[in-house]
Amino acid sequence: MISKHPFHLQNVVDTRVLQEIQDRFSEATGLAAIIVDYQGKPIVRYSNFSAFCARVRQDPMSRSRCEQTDAHAGLEAVRRGRPFIYRCHMGLVDVSAPIVVNGQYLGGIMTGQVRMEKKDMDSLEQFMQPAIDIDQDPTLKRLYESIAIIPRHKVEASAQLLYVMANYIAEKGVMTIIQEQLNEKNMRLMEEIKARAELEKALKDAELKALQSQINPHFLFNTLNAVSRLALLENAPKTQEIVFALAELLRGTVRKIGQVATLREELTYIKHYLLIIQTRLRDTIQVELNIDEDCLDGEIPLFTLQPLVENAIVHGLERKEEGGRLTIRILRNEETVRVEIEDNGLGMPPKVLEEVLQLESKRSDRTHLTGLGMNSVYKRLQYHFGSEFHWNVESRLDEGTKIILVFPYRAKEMK
Repeated sequence: MISKHPFHLQNVVDTRVLQEIQDRFSEATGLAAIIVDYQGKPIVRYSNFSAFCARVRQDPMSRSRCEQTDAHAGLEAVRRGRPFIYRCHMGLVDVSAPIVVNGQYLGGIMTGQVRMEKKDMDSLEQFMQPAIDIDQDPTLKRLYESIAIIPRHKVEASAQLLYVMANYIAEKGVMTIIQEQLNEKNMRLMEEIKARAELEKALKDAELKALQSQINPHFLFNTLNAVSRLALLENAPKTQEIVFALAELLRGTVRKIGQVATLREELTYIKHYLLIIQTRLRDTIQVELNIDEDCLDGEIPLFTLQPLVENAIVHGLERKEEGGRLTIRILRNEETVRVEIEDNGLGMPPKVLEEVLQLESKRSDRTHLTGLGMNSVYKRLQYHFGSEFHWNVESRLDEGTKIILVFPYRAKEMK
């Protein structure tokens, strides 16, 4: 069974250790050796490479046959799942041993470049004929005859030893990586569980505070609706509009805590809030809305954007004598929604911005993001969307602040 989690040999083993093992192996056995990755590329230097093979590979056709023979032998070793002994096209004894961990072929060990007794060599498979006639090249023949003859059982034992050591090192490396991945996943899971617990506690605290309220909110917005109708009868349309907006905001606050709304509903509450603010501040704050209609049916926890708009105005723009500009962008990119709330207000210094990004800020002087603002918004969105939710804050002192929220588009089910 092939592993679904690919590993690369050079990433799971210490190549310096492999090089040391390979060099000592060659010194002790007289066999040449090289360890390659799954593509056949060496990950260490050749050890004890014979002068005969080096000369053979100077000929392009011979070099090509060497590579073809090695590739064929590598496939055969993988198929068998153990070291495979064969003859190269020039007649030398070579061994190919696979490195396989969790069913995944990571690479191989190529060793050999030796001779054995004729009867033992004749029993080995030879994939193709030589490209060079040794008898026609005295130098090459001399180099061939200088290669040591090693008993077959020693070749087999040496190859098995290197095979076992390399596979053991590779398996230990893979297990280490898997354990690190599991530890990382466990840490993320623990952080998510902690975030959910904190959010649930915050929601329970908010519910308790709502129950402790001495004034029935339904009474408040019913009263405001009555005032709104009275203003209309008395020909005060602007007053009627403001009172209606406030009543709608109050109506939203009595909806169940943690309830999911559409972005369209959330935007409606923001517009009611902005109407009240612009009236109170005599239109010194200019508002620009850039809204993608395709994303307005997507879901979002109720009242998660309005606190950020309020922070931008109260801590960024309202204190600015000449007023300023607030821009709200809600855009959809395929299956993702991107919300940007940007102002050209007071901004915040780098230290405060760093605290905000770490969700540690409890300041209320020059920063937008009080504990009640970004902390609450971040936890609710993270709780709702999980790891698919991302956010960032960009700010420069006396230049302004931009809050960026990114989360998946999920069409809200209509009941």
